Amino acid sequence: MWRAPERNMSGIQFESIRQAIDDKFNKVHDELSDCYYNKKPFRRYGILTKEQFDKLHALIFLHRDVAFHAENMRRPAKERIDEAEYNYVLDGQGRMAGKLSSRSAQKIAELRAQGFVLEDF
Repeated sequence: MWRAPERNMSGIQFESIRQAIDDKFNKVHDELSDCYYNKKPFRRYGILTKEQFDKLHALIFLHRDVAFHAENMRRPAKERIDEAEYNYVLDGQGRMAGKLSSRSAQKIAELRAQGFVLEDF
């Protein structure tokens, strides 16, 4: 039987932003995991297959990537985390090849087109 983990939000990397946004993502993650591992229906999806679980699980963290970046950008400039610390995707030469938040938004759109939607964020 699956049970939600205890989470320590003290002393973690990017603590202030994580404390501001993680709770809502953790709640949906825990609901999804409980339903999948305990064979309960999850929202409009019913009893989940492994493929559905994997896509919905990924969707939660993709939304978190986008929300993290949005929360960081909302903060005053002196309180922001440099995007290079969390948002830059580097190529094999160490050059920026894209942004995590943009790639995550694109994957959210792809999953939406496949019928995978979570509106709780």
